[in-house]
Amino acid sequence: MALPLSAGTGQRRSVRYVIGTVAITLLLSFSSAHALQIFRIGTGGSTGVYYPIGKLIALAITEQARDPESPLHGIVGVAQNSAGSIENARAVIIGELEAGLVQADVAADAYNGQRNFATLADSGKLRAIASLYPEKFQMVVRSDAGIESFGDLRGKRISVDELGSGTRQVTNAVLAAHGLSEDDLRPQYLKPAFTDDKMRNGQLDGFSMMAGVPMEAVTTLLPVGVRLLPIAPEIAGKIHATYPHLTPGVIDATSYPGIPVTPTVEVYALFVVSSDLDDTLAQALTEILFSDRTAALLRQGHPQGKQISVESARTGLTIPLHPGAERYYHSRLDNRP
Repeated sequence: MALPLSAGTGQRRSVRYVIGTVAITLLLSFSSAHALQIFRIGTGGSTGVYYPIGKLIALAITEQARDPESPLHGIVGVAQNSAGSIENARAVIIGELEAGLVQADVAADAYNGQRNFATLADSGKLRAIASLYPEKFQMVVRSDAGIESFGDLRGKRISVDELGSGTRQVTNAVLAAHGLSEDDLRPQYLKPAFTDDKMRNGQLDGFSMMAGVPMEAVTTLLPVGVRLLPIAPEIAGKIHATYPHLTPGVIDATSYPGIPVTPTVEVYALFVVSSDLDDTLAQALTEILFSDRTAALLRQGHPQGKQISVESARTGLTIPLHPGAERYYHSRLDNRP
């Protein structure tokens, strides 16, 4: 399979490539006669969870590519910033990314050609490599903003993320369940990386994010004073009834020092590819994702990495597995004595 060396011209201006030291070393060490292939993984904003997890997966792929016997030999993994789940799914489908991290509800929309994907040809090509970890909806507000509940968001300056993000889609669902819409807010459309200064200087009252926990965008604001708005269990049940892939969940008290247990809604983060990806490559990707080396990288690199395991890799899937991934799970898990 030919993996293009450069991004498509239709990609967002804000997108940039990040190649780690190992990838650069690999680029320099390969023979000039060897054709290098870039394997682009769509992630999210730099202060979320998709980006650091995506970087670790890209690093694991690049390190495995050192082995001349590996099907991944010659591939350089690259973690690429993006607007988030919707953009990642769309880019994988049309071939501007080789893989991406995508909320399970967004993946289901793509596979079924619904909502943001209703007019996108071949959206049913999206396939899962693995389910990674549960993402929690987090409405983060300044402690001094006078916001105790979702009803208090009226007229407040709240960032709901940008177009192309799964966060914005879930935010709208949560607002609707509380009898609100974006029009009731003074909405801003920023990635969390661009909310930090505005939260600190009082130009922003809060922001929403669908992400694993802990999230850097929250931990860095703890000294400023922030809280998470709880979603009452009956409201979470209402959301689940309308959006079956969004289920009631909890952000526990160990996630952020000083912030109590917070009921919310959650959905799994999926590692996805296109059905066009070669079966052998897909199987090799799945195998390296759950290798001991990658497990160590994930544990050491980010707290959320500890939850990524082969035992839970098929939990919360909303789209079919890629046949290569399915073959890996069959050989690794389904044939155990």
